[in-house]
Formats: sequence, C-alpha cells, structure tokens
Amino acid sequence: MRFLRPLTWMLVVALIVAVVVAYPSLPASIPRSIDVNGQGKGFAPRSPLMWGLPACIGLVTMIGLELLRARLPQKPELFNFPGKEQLLKLPSEYRTGAVVRMQQFMDVMNLQLVITFAMVQLMIWRGARGESSGGLSIATLIFPMFMLIAIGLFLNVIQSEVDAAQRRYDSRRNPLQP
Repeated sequence: MRFLRPLTWMLVVALIVAVVVAYPSLPASIPRSIDVNGQGKGFAPRSPLMWGLPACIGLVTMIGLELLRARLPQKPELFNFPGKEQLLKLPSEYRTGAVVRMQQFMDVMNLQLVITFAMVQLMIWRGARGESSGGLSIATLIFPMFMLIAIGLFLNVIQSEVDAAQRRYDSRRNPLQP
C-alpha cells in the first residue's frame, strides 16, 4: 500500500495541471452544477475560481487529511473509530500496528477523494463544452458508496489490530492467562 500516497499525489498534480491547461480552451460560460443526466446547469461566466474550485477544494481537503495522517502516531485520538477507547488505554508501544492501519485508511480515503474531485472536474469540463456526462455523473454518485465497503473493511482491520495489541499487552502483564 506504499504506492497509494505517491499515486494520489501524482493524480492531484495531474488534476491541477489539467485544470490549468484546459482553462484557456473553455467557453465564455461554464456550468455551476451538473444534473444526474450529466447536463450542465446554472451557467456562470468563466473565471479561474469558478473553473478551478473543485480541484482546489480537493487539494485543500487532501492536505488537511495528510496533516491529520502525519499526527496520528503522536495523537491517535484524532482518528475516530469504535475501538478508540481501547486503543488509547494501551501503552504507546502497542499502538503502532493500529496507527499504521489508520494511516493506510487515510491513504485510501485521499485516493477516493482525488478520484471523485477529478470526476467532478471532468463533468464540468464536458458540461462547459455542451457534452453530456451521464455515465460519469452516475459513477460519481456510486463510487463513494462503494467506498463505504472499504471503510467497513478498514475499520474491521483497525479493530483487529487493536484487539491483537490488547492480547499482547495482557499476556505480558499476566503471562499465565491463555
């Protein structure tokens, strides 16, 4: 999973480059929103802010999540999940496995975020050119729902790490217990 962070950052850079490169070729007005059929709605005059807003929101959100990810080893309480209290009761040397899993979770969420914002940016570009993004708009709605499965799986993996750490800690404190 080490490839996820570099891949995500490469995608962010590619998205920002694409936004900058595509701007001069945009028509005089661009859609403010895209309906479920993939048609642009509520057109506004072309401006760097209007065009680049989805990519900027994605970038700022990703940077925020990266900052949170970097703080997890020192402050695992920043990550909210059902076994958080159990994790926080363990000495810090027993938390490493769970924290690594939390960071992997953040990497997956960042990748999902970048892909979603790239799809939104592409839909706006297509809408500005008068093209439909029907399939892409459906994918943009469905893709995050599939990520709910990944969230559930990751939370289960994180909890398994916490449970394993708890067993190691308990066996060290009381080696006679099975």
